[in-house]
Order: sequence, then C-alpha cells, then structure tokens
Amino acid sequence: MLILWVLQWSGGARATVPALIMASGPFAKVVLAILLIMSVYSWAVIWNRTRLYARVQRADRDFLGAFRRLPRNADLRLVCDQHPHSLLAKVAITGQRTLEQQPMEAGSVAARFEVAQRAMDRAAAEETALLERHVGFLATTGSVSPFIGLMGTVWGVMTAFLNIGAQGSASLVVVAPGIAEALIATVAGLAAAIPAVVGYNHLLGRLRDFANATGQFGNEFLDLRMGVHG
Repeated sequence: MLILWVLQWSGGARATVPALIMASGPFAKVVLAILLIMSVYSWAVIWNRTRLYARVQRADRDFLGAFRRLPRNADLRLVCDQHPHSLLAKVAITGQRTLEQQPMEAGSVAARFEVAQRAMDRAAAEETALLERHVGFLATTGSVSPFIGLMGTVWGVMTAFLNIGAQGSASLVVVAPGIAEALIATVAGLAAAIPAVVGYNHLLGRLRDFANATGQFGNEFLDLRMGVHG
C-alpha cells in the first residue's frame, strides 16, 4: 500500500505516474506487482505481530504480578489458565508439571530442578518460535526488494536505449518513458524494503525481550520452588 501512496504522491495532481505504470511494458508491470504483493504482506505481518506481541506482553505482566502474589508452594494451574496468552504462564505450567512428574528422593533435588529447567527452556523456545512465525519474511523483503526494483530499473534504462536506437533520436520524448519506468521501479523497491527492515528490527527486538523475560522468570520460578523443596 505504501508503494501506491508514494507513487501517487510523487505524481502530483496530474497523476502522471499511474499513467506511466499503465503504459509500461509487461516486465515492468510484473516487477511492480511482485513488489506490491511483498509490501502488502510485509505490512500485514508487521500489523499482526505487533498486536500479538502487545497482547502477550500485557498477559505476561498480569501473570507475573499474580504469580508473585501466590504462596511459594501454591498450584499454578488456575493462574495459568486465567492468562492463556501469557508466554510466562506456559513456561511456568511446564515447570510445575515437570517437577510433579519427578519423584522426590533423597539427594535428587538438584537433578529434579535441572530437568525442570531444561523442560522450561524447551517450552520457551517452542513458544518463541511460534511468535517468530512470518517475521523472517520481513528480512527477505528488506533484502530482496531493492534488487527486484534494480532489475526493473535496468530494464527501463535498457528500454530507453532501445527506443533511442529504434527512433534514431535521443530527444526527451523518446527517452523519458523508459527512464521514468526505471525510476518508478527503483522507488517501488525502496518503498517495499524500508518498512520491512524497520519492522523486522523492531519485532526482532521484541522477540529478544521475550526470550530474556522467559529466562529470568525460569530462574525466579526454580529459586522459589527450590526454597520450598530444598
């Protein structure tokens, strides 16, 4: 959508840019269509993941407050069920279930908590992988879109030179359509790439925050349980 807005805005009131797009060759139209699809999908990913991460962050904050108000040996199932979107709740219930499955034997406390730690780490990694879905497409768009636009640029310049050869003239009327087609492809490639790169870096930072939060919470959870059963 940003591509269309940029091109429409740059065309001014005369709307010459849409006219040039309609008059461009099949190859240029394919390039612009690919960039448009990548841009629309990138914006959809950014919108979807941003809303999801905000929901998870709020749920984590609410769950952490409820968790810290519980007695040390309390059952976490009810609190976890009350926060279904919380990443920390899913890690916590995994840790509790793992501890419950391990027999209480003399000298086995450290081993039980080590097993629980590994189970919580696996749960955190699996849940983070789900949150990371489709985010990699933004990196792909940011890397590939400028080159796709450059391909359209080269094609437009080549078209301009072919027109010069065919017409036997280098006048503006002969050169302008091909050069304009080339520049439109360049702008479209950048318009698709820049938001994708910004969105990818932002979402990647949020994912790192989730990973750090689950690691810190896992230590807090096991410290509290170890204080009860140690």
